[in-house]
Amino acid sequence: MKHHTSLSKMHRGFAVISLTILGAALTGCSGEPSAGDIDKTVRNYMSQSQAQIQNLTGSKSSLGEIHDVKKLGCKSDTDVSWRCDVEIDITQYGSRAKGPASFRFVKGSDGWSLGR
Repeated sequence: MKHHTSLSKMHRGFAVISLTILGAALTGCSGEPSAGDIDKTVRNYMSQSQAQIQNLTGSKSSLGEIHDVKKLGCKSDTDVSWRCDVEIDITQYGSRAKGPASFRFVKGSDGWSLGR
């Protein structure tokens, strides 16, 4: 009988550890976008916007070149979105500038995207 009791306690211990690990993994999945996520998402958005403009107008004019995107901070907006302040270093119309911008990042099944 003693063997059965210690086995039961061991199973409960494994269950607690498993739930703790699962909780930590799920928390990590729902967090704010990383600096890398932000950089990639802003660059992808710029590239997609450039392609859409070129398809609509037939023009090869450029929206600009992004040199750097720096995450300044994020605040939770909804369960799946974050409002993030960034600093963008970009060249547009022959002039290079660095300045702040605010974007809403939405987590979807395919990763992060910019939202409204």
